[in-house]
Amino acid sequence: MATSRVPAAAAEPAAEPAARPSLYGQVRLARVWLPFAIVAVVLAHQLLVVPLGGPSWRFWAQLLFYSILGPIVTYVTLAWISNEVRERERSQEELQRTFAELQDSYAVLGALQRVTERFASAPDLEHAVAAATRGVREATGARSAAVVVTPGVVAADADAGDERWSVATMTADAVVRDRTLRESSKSEARADVGGCEIVSFSLRWGGKHEGSLHAVFDSAPDAKQRETLRILAADFAAAAEAVQARTRDLITLFEVDRGIRAEGNLDRLLRTLVTTMAVRLGADTAGVYLIDEDGTLELRAAVRRAGDDLVALPAALAIGAPVRVGEGPVGRAAMGVDPFVLPRLDADEQAVGGPLLVGAGSAVLLPLVAADAALGVIVLGHPDGGRFPEAGLPFLGVVANQVSLAVANANAYRRSEEHAIAEERARIAREVHDGIAQSLAFTALKLDLVARLQTRDPEAAIREVGEAKATIRELIREVRRSIFALRPVDLERYGFVETLRRYAVDFGQQNDIAVALEIEAVPELSVGCEAVLFRIFQEAMHNVAKHARASRVSVGVGLDEREHVRVVVRDDGLGFDPREVGDRVTSAGGLGLKQMRERVEARGGHFAITSEPGAGTTVRASVPA
Repeated sequence: MATSRVPAAAAEPAAEPAARPSLYGQVRLARVWLPFAIVAVVLAHQLLVVPLGGPSWRFWAQLLFYSILGPIVTYVTLAWISNEVRERERSQEELQRTFAELQDSYAVLGALQRVTERFASAPDLEHAVAAATRGVREATGARSAAVVVTPGVVAADADAGDERWSVATMTADAVVRDRTLRESSKSEARADVGGCEIVSFSLRWGGKHEGSLHAVFDSAPDAKQRETLRILAADFAAAAEAVQARTRDLITLFEVDRGIRAEGNLDRLLRTLVTTMAVRLGADTAGVYLIDEDGTLELRAAVRRAGDDLVALPAALAIGAPVRVGEGPVGRAAMGVDPFVLPRLDADEQAVGGPLLVGAGSAVLLPLVAADAALGVIVLGHPDGGRFPEAGLPFLGVVANQVSLAVANANAYRRSEEHAIAEERARIAREVHDGIAQSLAFTALKLDLVARLQTRDPEAAIREVGEAKATIRELIREVRRSIFALRPVDLERYGFVETLRRYAVDFGQQNDIAVALEIEAVPELSVGCEAVLFRIFQEAMHNVAKHARASRVSVGVGLDEREHVRVVVRDDGLGFDPREVGDRVTSAGGLGLKQMRERVEARGGHFAITSEPGAGTTVRASVPA
């Protein structure tokens, strides 16, 4: 880094001027030495001058000497005192003038502070602009003022009775002058309109013209007013930039949260999230690596800039040398906790950083961590060095935390689904083995018996055939019930509420059970939440048909006290003791309660089941809207 060389003479502090003695001290000093000086002069005159002549000479010499000595001493003394008094009066006047200037500066600074605090604490850009226009008039005494911020935010302030420069007139004039400032690339402009002077300042941040500040004065503003306007323009530009950045951050967080709620597919969700983050930061490439079982970072979603758009990174470009945890900048980031910026990337770092860092001049890396477990890392890159400021890291850390939770929930949901599939397979195998297979074996034995009885005891054979037919009919109902429970549902076609209603109607007809529906209007759910809630409802209804021996079941859909969408299934069947069953089964003895609860809680919902022997069972499940 280059350093400036300071000359030795300039490096030494300037010598302070010697302190001037006070008038009081000088008078006290003169009181000591002045009498001795007078005595010395008199003695010199008496001893050296007077003896030179006769009596006449002595008379005139003494008369002349004493008539001159007194006035000279008096004149010198008074001149010296008058000079000191004049210097003191001049210093006092300078102090008074400086004090008055300090008072004026303090008043201006106080007004600037009040105005700056007012628009810096505004909740949004519109309120900040309105506060700035009022502050300009308050701090400078302008007749009217206006502020324009791109895109399309403008506010003006003027006296209620001012017809020449009303709010409407000032607003229209400010829009025109803002366009002129933008096209001319000037930072300041002045114009005389109808005897009034209009002063305009460009508001710039990020190296671009983002708006302008305008003030109307009845006469040409003085230097202090212009400087106050210049300070206000700079302060408001900084405040407006901060408000816009805060607004963009909130919008980004909202879009990330909405994406997490709306998308059930993890890869599509990650692609949506990194696209949102890349747009927010102006990155050219962005992607998410997730750690797989063998410690390798797998690139699950990636986008790159193509013109003005961000498009999915082609699979051919995403495939390259594997990135392992602990190796290269991306691998090291996966082992960390806090996000960090790489302001400059050298060729070696690009070579081992995976496809997202190829050609990148700078990058920001966001570790994904949940429950102290490393999940992966988000990578955002740009061809230019120093593109990502470290000031944005706290916000990026918040976004990374949300993405981490989404990945952790998706992993938990995937494990729950895999476990549920295994449970479902085991349940089907158990049902086939304990129900259908045994019934078929029993029927086969009956038919063998019929073959033996056909000639010896035809009546007994007919009875056995009748029992076999009854068993087969029951098997047909059992198979239909199983197929009904397993058949796919058309949630995308009909929506959650209509699909649930259709299922309940079909359920009642298939199982000869009275179904009462109580459905309220509910907000739209994400695809994932709909699937989970419907699956819980489907399991509860299947268990009612299979095991509860109920004659009536009621289904309720609505909002609970937390504004979550709730489904309640209540039957009048046999019921059971939850303390004896624990997490193993539902009211029907089928799918485990633990798996049902995990499915709901993975979506941020709540699951509960209440039952008593002989008093039926109630299953409640709710998920956030």
